[in-house]
Amino acid sequence: MKQSKIEQIFNQKLILTSIDYLVIDKNFKVVEISAGVENFTELSPEVILHKDVSEVFPELVGVEGILREVLQGDRQYFDYKGIARFTASNSTLYMNLYVIKDDEITNNQLLVILEDVTEKMLLEQTLIQRNNELELLLSRLSASNQYIDKIISSMADALLVTNQAGKIRTINKAAEKLFEYSEADLINQHISLIISNCENQLKIFYEEVLSIGESLPDIELTCHTKTGKQISVSFSCAIIPTEIPGIQDYLYIGRDVTEKQIIERERKRIEKRLFAQYFISRVLSNSDTLKEALPKIILAVCETLNWDIGEFWIRRINQENLQLQCLEIWFKPQIEVTEFVEVTKQTIFNLGEGLPGKVWEAGTPVWSNDLANDASVKRSQIALKAGISTAFVFPIQHENEILGVMSFFSCQHQGYDEHFLQTMLTIGNQIGQFMQREKAELALRYEQEQTERLLLNILPQKIAQKLKSQPSTIADYFNEVTVMFADIVGFTQLSSRISPTQLVEMLNEIFSGFDRLAEKHNLEKIKTIGDAYMVVAGLPKARKDHAIAIAEMALDMQTTITQYNEKNHELLSMRIGISSGDVVAGVIGTKKFIYDLWGDTVNTASRMESQGLPGKIQVTEATYQYLRDRYLFEQRGFIEVKGKGEMLTYFLTGRIENVGN
Repeated sequence: MKQSKIEQIFNQKLILTSIDYLVIDKNFKVVEISAGVENFTELSPEVILHKDVSEVFPELVGVEGILREVLQGDRQYFDYKGIARFTASNSTLYMNLYVIKDDEITNNQLLVILEDVTEKMLLEQTLIQRNNELELLLSRLSASNQYIDKIISSMADALLVTNQAGKIRTINKAAEKLFEYSEADLINQHISLIISNCENQLKIFYEEVLSIGESLPDIELTCHTKTGKQISVSFSCAIIPTEIPGIQDYLYIGRDVTEKQIIERERKRIEKRLFAQYFISRVLSNSDTLKEALPKIILAVCETLNWDIGEFWIRRINQENLQLQCLEIWFKPQIEVTEFVEVTKQTIFNLGEGLPGKVWEAGTPVWSNDLANDASVKRSQIALKAGISTAFVFPIQHENEILGVMSFFSCQHQGYDEHFLQTMLTIGNQIGQFMQREKAELALRYEQEQTERLLLNILPQKIAQKLKSQPSTIADYFNEVTVMFADIVGFTQLSSRISPTQLVEMLNEIFSGFDRLAEKHNLEKIKTIGDAYMVVAGLPKARKDHAIAIAEMALDMQTTITQYNEKNHELLSMRIGISSGDVVAGVIGTKKFIYDLWGDTVNTASRMESQGLPGKIQVTEATYQYLRDRYLFEQRGFIEVKGKGEMLTYFLTGRIENVGN
């Protein structure tokens, strides 16, 4: 749909993807609205026009003084953000309202701009809610840690003492409980018995801190218990002098922080998932097509949520049977999966075949750690060869309609994660809504193009554009045009000897040929009435060669009739009349628009045809004066023309050789 001048200038200035607006005059009355304004108020467009803007938007009551300041240029703009409305479907709509004055857009008027920020506000509310939940979780964790600290302060933490060689000399009951070893199991054993990768983990103790005689608090080390369970222990460490000069022991006081690390890891996962949802929402809002958005979406999921390969599968175009092809694929550059990616690009899945086909058929997500039986044979073999371990595949849906399938693969084993699954289904719904909206926009654009083509078959392009922008009577004066009427001789007698169907087919063939000639010579076909054909040159765009163009059209029409006769064994001929001068052209009425001409030139051209001779092209004196140096003529002489009296006319008989057109 064509944008108005205000919308075009506004988009250039503020670079918004979509605008709706009202124009108000100096008395704050609404004088113009965009098509979408009714979405922001319960009033219909007819009611909104000419109302005080405060009756349309009560939020503006009491700010008339500010609006006058904006109108007078004393204030740059006025805005009102976060206005809430309830829609007819009982959902909440949020909008921002801006009032500006820009002389390039409006003159002595104000432009009230409406921005739909519902999606943004809902996203912010969701983020705030999630953040509050996270803060509540952390608050509870902090309270829990404080409580545990109080308990520990009244009890002994896990305590170990080692000599310089790392052999355990002393432990307490808390250490026995923590590491599940008895005192007898640990005494005289090296500390590596309970600390994983001990040499590397304790290096900071021995080389960086303890070697210079300082204590080191709260260093988290990975440990393991007697039963093989891996735990994280936060140690503080200090040097304990012994009775022997130069000999020192090391004191370790440890606290189990495994649960804290688990919670911290979960917090980070939640943050990453929220970020992925927010980022994908931004990508979709800033993208025009799915093809544009997909690479960014897949990259965000893989990089943020730790997957190595991402795919998007969609239905193949123009296929009667449901077959899927990969529309987009991305993989981390540091992994060796080139062969898998190339095979994927060439793979087509039928409904129910492979992971994408199964998910499309069932409409439910699949989490798989066994790829051998979940893809095509060739793809599964290459996946195993590339070390791909885990796959997660889920449908892209909108209102129970499956629009696509997304697949993610990892070279590391990943256990089933319900929270991740819910996050991806939410993202899938976002993408599904975007795809449905894109589909609707494409359908609307197609219908608009069809309507535009139909309108251009009825009206000249310039007139059609003018009529759309100004839906009123259109009448333009043109002082130099040439009008031609053509009529098939003996049409009435012909219609009595052939069927109506044959008659219409004959006219269609002949007039279609004339239409091609009109397009060839860049003429404006006005109409056909029965067996009469009317065409004009010099409007709606003026041209100096208007008479030449019509002359060429007339001669070519005679050739077309001759060719038709030879092909169909007929003896048809035409009377053609041409006149040059001024006309009024335009569109009148409100239904069944037609572009037509009025004036003496039109009437004279019609008389030139009706009072002409079969097979002849009769022109007026005015047309003759335009053409006499380029074409051959035969003077017919003076004839009596109804409504005009005697007129000198000529027959156009051909072109003068060696004269360029």
